[in-house]
Formats: sequence, structure tokens, C-alpha cells
Amino acid sequence: MRCFILLITVAVTCLSAAALQAADDVPVERAQLTLRVTGLFAPDREADLRELMMLIPDVALVSVDYLQAEAVFEYEPNKAFDKAKPDKIPERIDNAIRTNSRGTFGAKPLSGLAKDKLQNVDISVVGLDCKGCALAAYESVAKVDGVERATASFKTGLVTARFDPAKTDRAALEAALVKARVELKKPLETTP
Repeated sequence: MRCFILLITVAVTCLSAAALQAADDVPVERAQLTLRVTGLFAPDREADLRELMMLIPDVALVSVDYLQAEAVFEYEPNKAFDKAKPDKIPERIDNAIRTNSRGTFGAKPLSGLAKDKLQNVDISVVGLDCKGCALAAYESVAKVDGVERATASFKTGLVTARFDPAKTDRAALEAALVKARVELKKPLETTP
């Protein structure tokens, strides 16, 4: 009887192993999603984003378009985010990114506004002498309703923004910087 039970146990184990091997051979369906990335205010932040994504299981960073502040993420729909519905995936990716970056990065759906409808502005600032200062200046502008893309560089002393002119303007962006205690560079006065 013991031999019979042992034989059945071995057979079940072999069949289970074969079933697992067959399951591993089935191609895994992966999905891709392009999202706007917040916190991508300088070119060197791309490396920070790539490093951050290594901490998030089941989601891979496929590519980053720094100039558009967009990234392509790949995930397994049946595995990532507890089988969340497709319309909830951007929110789940955003939550994972925000949590793991302590709020310095985030993800949003792409804008529905055509890029040719946006305006660009460069604002000269002083006092941005580190990445943290640049992040604070960036966040003050990026949070203004209508801003689609912003950058801040302590190396060049510039904060840039691409925005919907129906929702905001240069004055509102400058006011947001002043409120965040970022000093605006005064234009040079010319004498006649």
C-alpha cells in the first residue's frame, strides 16, 4: 500500500511539474500605456525615473520622451495591480510612482489638447542652486491649472512652461513662482 501511495505521489508531482512547465511556455500578454510624467523637470531626472521604476514590481519603463514629458509603461494585465480594470491602470501606476518617489514623480493621462494649441514661456529666475530648489520651482508652476509641461534648471536659471492659454498665462505662472519664494530675475534696465 505504501508503494502505491508513493507511486501516486510521484505521478501527481510529475504531472504538476509538467503542467507548470506548460504554463510557463504560454506567451504572457503584456500591455503598454503612454502617460504624462510629472517631476521630469530636467534631463538628469530621466535617470532618476528609470531607477525608481526598478522598485515597482510588474511594471516596466519602456521609453521616455523627455521633451514631451511622456513615458511608455509595460505591464501584464492579469498580474499587475490585482487585475484592475483598464481604466484604473493609469491611477494605479500614478499611485505606485508617487509612493515610491515620495511624491517627486507622478503619472497622468495624456492631454486631449493638441500640442499646437499650447503656448511656451521661459521665465528667468535666480537662486535655484540645487536639484531640490529646481524641483520646488518646477512644482509651483506645474501645479497651475492648464500647464501641460514644465521644466526648471538651476544651471540655466530658467523655468519653462507649455500651457493652455485659455486656462493660464505668464502672469499666473510668475505669481506661482513668487508664492513659492522663487525670485524672478529682473530684466536689465537700459539707459538711453
